[in-house]
Amino acid sequence: MHHLLQLRPVLRLFAVAGLAMSVSACGLFSRDETEPPAELVDFDVRGEPSERWSASLGRGGERFLWEVYPAVTEDRVFAAGADGRVMAFDRDSGSREWRTQLDDVRIASGVAVGDGVAVVGTLEGMAIAVSDDGEGERWRTRLSSEVIAISEVASGVVIARTNDGRLHALDIATGAVQWTALRTTPALSLRGGHVPQIVGGRVLAGFDDGRLMMLGINRGNTLWETTLGIPAGRSEVERMVDVDGHIPIYRGAALGVSYQGRMAAVDLNSGEMYWDREFSSYQGGDVSIGRDRLVVSDAESHVHGIDPRSGADQWENSGLRLRSVTAPVIHDDFAIVGDFEGYLHWLDLEDGDFAARTRVARGAVVARPVLEDDTLYVITDNGRLTAVDVRIGADGDD
Repeated sequence: MHHLLQLRPVLRLFAVAGLAMSVSACGLFSRDETEPPAELVDFDVRGEPSERWSASLGRGGERFLWEVYPAVTEDRVFAAGADGRVMAFDRDSGSREWRTQLDDVRIASGVAVGDGVAVVGTLEGMAIAVSDDGEGERWRTRLSSEVIAISEVASGVVIARTNDGRLHALDIATGAVQWTALRTTPALSLRGGHVPQIVGGRVLAGFDDGRLMMLGINRGNTLWETTLGIPAGRSEVERMVDVDGHIPIYRGAALGVSYQGRMAAVDLNSGEMYWDREFSSYQGGDVSIGRDRLVVSDAESHVHGIDPRSGADQWENSGLRLRSVTAPVIHDDFAIVGDFEGYLHWLDLEDGDFAARTRVARGAVVARPVLEDDTLYVITDNGRLTAVDVRIGADGDD
């Protein structure tokens, strides 16, 4: 999914697949359709993924404003619709167990589950928790602006990222704000934000100014910070260096990347860089520790295989160019990405070749899918939650 570029608080710049729109001096937009998204090509299919189940989340959401992701527990899957519905589904069958309707809000982010609640963020600047057994709303807390990302629940808190560059740590039992951290927000930035990641009892967070930071989870104090992107160029668009994508962890290092900046392996304890290289991505990647392979989607939807030990290129697949692919999810020997037409694509970790493909819905995949065991949970902007068996070939023949 391409991000929406936002000149706070008014102007926005869209990039949707092959349709690009640029900001003019008066705030109007002009179209540029010079290059369409890549057409899907045939390949030697190595297996057929199978759908386990699919369920409706109600009305889907504008995919630039509705970046929700499912939360998976031992027996349930939690998800949310753009119109305020929070739901739980049986993990095996997909049958809906309960639904809570939140009034007067439009859900923009989440879901995080833990300590008896499911938490979502809204366009109205609310973080809201509902009971994870369907008994209704527990608390709602008004924050400083639209809530664009919600972390997992850990150490009795959940971290909410707001559109003004702030992180808010909320007590999971009451919703009370425990601390707030702020980074300066550039005038123009990508629509969306890094989902804060809780790593070893600390908070790893990327910001719109190109910084990657580690904060203490109890007080929000800065433990270290490092720069992945340094603004360069004459225009505000050229100077955007947001750190928005998923950051995988590899042998004690965070593998972070910025838009129009750098990719780097950053020591989790000190913030020291082991290696860095030029790269541009707002989706991020995933890593296979056993195969020593980092897979990253770049800003033009090319997918790259990279050695996480050195940052050296291993392969590049450009067959999904401008198809708004998600960050990859790695399972066994394959990296899986979703695209703007609801397709999932399996790429071989060894050489990047296509291995399988399936279409889960006729809508864009709105965020990086969630993998649990052998099942991938995917949300699309037409309001569908789909569970897919990711095993292909001999591995999937049960």
